[in-house]
Amino acid sequence: MKLLTGIHNWHSKKRWLGGLILVSFALFIVGCAETGSMYTQPYNRPLSASNFFPDGRSARNLVPGTVPQTTQNANDPALTGLDSNGNFITTFPVPVTAALVSRGEERFGIYCKVCHGQDAHGDGTAVTFGFPKPPDLLGSDVKAFPDGKIFNIISHGQGKMLSYGYRVKPPDRWAIISYLRAMQLTGGHLTQPLTAAQLQQLGK
Repeated sequence: MKLLTGIHNWHSKKRWLGGLILVSFALFIVGCAETGSMYTQPYNRPLSASNFFPDGRSARNLVPGTVPQTTQNANDPALTGLDSNGNFITTFPVPVTAALVSRGEERFGIYCKVCHGQDAHGDGTAVTFGFPKPPDLLGSDVKAFPDGKIFNIISHGQGKMLSYGYRVKPPDRWAIISYLRAMQLTGGHLTQPLTAAQLQQLGK
């Protein structure tokens, strides 16, 4: 009887020890996988303090000699809205297509509609809450603006309007301008796609 009890206890201890080894091995494997995939690593939130650098800043200046990874010229009118003489360009520096206008309609709805309204008459939701009424974008004054000037206003702001340069990238600014010109052409938000002739007219 004692022999049977001893054998039973030995088997119990063996199972317990085996289970402990198995769990330990599983935890070890998980830890290795997480470390190997760099799942957990030290990092700094933008503009937070850092104990690593002597000046205490986590945001670092570009290394001297750094060049942008782009083939576009910094003076490209598509990026500035200006010609070589520093004047506002009067035509689109990108092809005006149905896709560009459609993208502009989407971006206008996100960034512009809240103040300028669906038909760009300056009657957006923000105005009902006391925000100063913006100009009617379908009025004759804005119609006469060079395309480059509208690009510049989106980039840097004007009057009560803040800069959207960091939120709306240059290609989307031209898309918004194309949609604005489409609304000026048709008298309000688009209810149907522009014809080929209308797109050609916008691109002149």
